Amino acid sequence: MDTIFLEGLVFSGRHGVGAPERAKHQRFGLDIKIEQKPTEWQEDIQRTYNYMDAREIAQKIVENRSFKLLETLAETISREVMNNPTVQSVSVTIRKLDLMPPAVAGVAITRSR
Repeated sequence: MDTIFLEGLVFSGRHGVGAPERAKHQRFGLDIKIEQKPTEWQEDIQRTYNYMDAREIAQKIVENRSFKLLETLAETISREVMNNPTVQSVSVTIRKLDLMPPAVAGVAITRSR
C-alpha cells in the first residue's frame, strides 16, 4: 500500500457532549492517513488521492457541522474520504486542543474496504 498523510491540521468547530462545549468554537487537531494500492504514478494527480481533497473535506465538516461525539465527527470525515475509489483505507485522528490544556483528549478511527 501507498500512504498519503496530513498531520497537524487545525480547524475551529463546535463539537462536544455538553452544550457548553458546543456553545463556542474550540480548536480541533486532525491527522488523516490514507492508504491506496500502488500505481504507476507518471506524475499524474488523477492516479492518486489528492491530499488537498482530504483537507477540504475535513475543514468543511469540522467548521460547518456540529456533533456530540468525536467518533461521529471522525466517522463522517472518513466516509467522505472513502467515497474516492482509489482509497483502500483511511485513519482519522481528532484531538480537542482546548478542553484541558496542556493535555489533549481525542479519538482515532480506521475504516477499510
